[in-house]
Amino acid sequence: MLFRKINLKEKISQGDVFHRDMLISTKEQARVLYVTEDEQGNSHVHYERTVIGSCFREPLGTRVLAIDAFARDFHVGH
Repeated sequence: MLFRKINLKEKISQGDVFHRDMLISTKEQARVLYVTEDEQGNSHVHYERTVIGSCFREPLGTRVLAIDAFARDFHVGH
C-alpha cells in the first residue's frame, strides 16, 4: 500500500489560527502571517505568537518554524 505525503503548505494559510497546549493551564496561539519556501524547497511558517492563560493574554512577537515542526506541535484553534 502506498501512502501519499500530504502537502501541508496547502492546508496552512495566512490568517489561520492554531493552538498548542503548554504547562500550567496555558496555551500558545499562532496566527499564520505567511508561508515561505527556502532555497532547498523547505517550507516555513511565519506566525504571530500569543500566550493565553485563564487571566491573561500576552503577545510575544513573531516566530518562524519549519512547516513539519509547526504541523506536529500545533492543532487547529477554536
